[in-house]
Formats: sequence, C-alpha cells, structure tokens
Amino acid sequence: MKNDYLLKKPIIEHYGNVGVDSGQLLIIDPCYLEKFMKLYSYEDICEHDGNMKYELGHEGIACKLHGFGGDGYFNIDSVSHQGEYSPLYSKFLIHLHD
Repeated sequence: MKNDYLLKKPIIEHYGNVGVDSGQLLIIDPCYLEKFMKLYSYEDICEHDGNMKYELGHEGIACKLHGFGGDGYFNIDSVSHQGEYSPLYSKFLIHLHD
C-alpha cells in the first residue's frame, strides 16, 4: 500500500536523560543562552515559573518548570510521527516523575 506509514503507530524511543538538583528545569534554545544569562540571574530564574520574556518583553525565550516532585534523573523520550503531507517529525516528552 502506498501510504503504509500512515497506519503505523508513532515510534517512541528513549532520547536521553536530564539530571535535576534544584527542583526546577529550564528549557531554552542554546542560541539564546548567552543573551538569557545577561537578562536573568539565577535568583530571577528561581523566582519565576512558566514562560520567560525576551529583552523586548514578549514571551518565549525560555520556559522554567518546577513543582514536579523535586530532584532526580528524568527520562526524555522522542515520539516520531509522519503525516500524510509532512516529513518525519518528533515531539519530546520529559517524564518529570520517578
């Protein structure tokens, strides 16, 4: 069948792990890391939750997570899909529980 890939389940694979020692996790594009560290101190990051703002005031430079149970070593899985009109793409799941 021409579109057999459409009938397949998503492919779930272990992608990596992340260690957490501060009870919080920061998600950021590495190309913004230097600019981000000029805008926010560690104390600023600790006091914030959710989306963090760019220098011009709009959200999305980073997202800070906390309240997921504290410290640990957490799995990251990739979930790969392919739609009828799209190339193979992945979403990532961070399992913030033991």
